[in-house]
Amino acid sequence: MNKEISDAFNCIIEFLAVRDIAQMSKDALKQACGASVTDVIIALGSDLPVVAETACELYKAGYGEKLMFCGGIGHSTVNLKKKVAKILNVETDQLPESEAEIYACLAKDKYQIESSSIFMDKTSTNTSENIKNAIQIFNDHTIKHETMILIQDPILQKRSYVTALDMFNDRQKIINYAPIIPKLNPDGTLQNDTPYLWEGKRLYELALGEVYRLRDDENGYGPNGKGFLRHVDVPEEVNRSFEIIADKMPEYLARCQ
Repeated sequence: MNKEISDAFNCIIEFLAVRDIAQMSKDALKQACGASVTDVIIALGSDLPVVAETACELYKAGYGEKLMFCGGIGHSTVNLKKKVAKILNVETDQLPESEAEIYACLAKDKYQIESSSIFMDKTSTNTSENIKNAIQIFNDHTIKHETMILIQDPILQKRSYVTALDMFNDRQKIINYAPIIPKLNPDGTLQNDTPYLWEGKRLYELALGEVYRLRDDENGYGPNGKGFLRHVDVPEEVNRSFEIIADKMPEYLARCQ
């Protein structure tokens, strides 16, 4: 990888890893949603422990009344289980099967968060189901959810938010808070020192795959394609960055299909 490619990836990542608040604070949160404490913090399933850890840290700091962990069993669950087993110093077979339950183990064992504050969707296998099931659980347990902090793998944050917009009403406020903003060095290595992030080419493939899906054309997830999402404006510089990488490193296009 060279600087042109790493700059292109950084342009894409900045577009995908959405934070409505650059650095969380009570004042910033109140300015963003009208309250210094949200009703619920939602962490969506992925193989990155930092998603759950960020949700727990925000909860412990008083930024949410409840915690919602979403995620069943998927292709990346085994990776999450291995990472969390190392964090908690346990064997993988001591951990539960679903991503939501694994997140909850981190919350209870590392952060000493009471089970009564944690709600889980243990069956969803995609982002849409994450949100639908969360809403059902909120309603079943009469959990207020007018204001929410949404946390996901930073590369999936943008699409998760767009998905959520069509399932919540206009009165509800969703605050994006990607757990980290990844940045690449010119050689392709991550500047971030957060442990247990993406392995191998996964970050690169995820980033290109997300642009491919967010584009509103015949191949994307928008109204002109599969119809899974509302229209998303993909900035021209993001499209140019995608084409630069696709031309010079097509091996990273594995998820663009």
